[in-house]
Amino acid sequence: MSRPKEKLDAHADSIPGAIRVAARAMIIEHGRLLVMNYRDDQGHWCVTPGGGVRKKETLKAGLRREVEEELGLKLDVGDIVYVRELLGASAKVLHGGITEDTHQLEVFFRCKRLNEPRLGPTPDKYCTGFEWAALDELPRRHFFPEVLADRLAADVASGFMPINNYLGDA
Repeated sequence: MSRPKEKLDAHADSIPGAIRVAARAMIIEHGRLLVMNYRDDQGHWCVTPGGGVRKKETLKAGLRREVEEELGLKLDVGDIVYVRELLGASAKVLHGGITEDTHQLEVFFRCKRLNEPRLGPTPDKYCTGFEWAALDELPRRHFFPEVLADRLAADVASGFMPINNYLGDA
């Protein structure tokens, strides 16, 4: 008798039924964004480095920990530039353990790196590496959130004016 396939919970650090909070690093140099690349049975995609914040951990402390785990990077964490909600129920594709029940609040910070990136000691399960992606190529790169791919180059050029930086369920 075969056992049912175990379902991977990519967000096992979340409190069941609660909104998961994640912090993300916007590291932009010379018109390029540092992205993490991923692949699962649904395809490939890329996102900014970062991840879930633990209980009793500030957003900035969680971001520093996550990026050091993923890329071995030390960060100077700057201002918040975006806030995004991810609702699995309205997602076009459920990548990397996102389910229809997922509700995640993501806070994006402008950051500067203090050393060179290298794949860290604890990359995420679906991670295939990292790279510097040109801002104008993000819409063609399966970058999430997609709405950010379409506007990031203009936002960088404007200096991240604090207007409409809440991305909603995107």
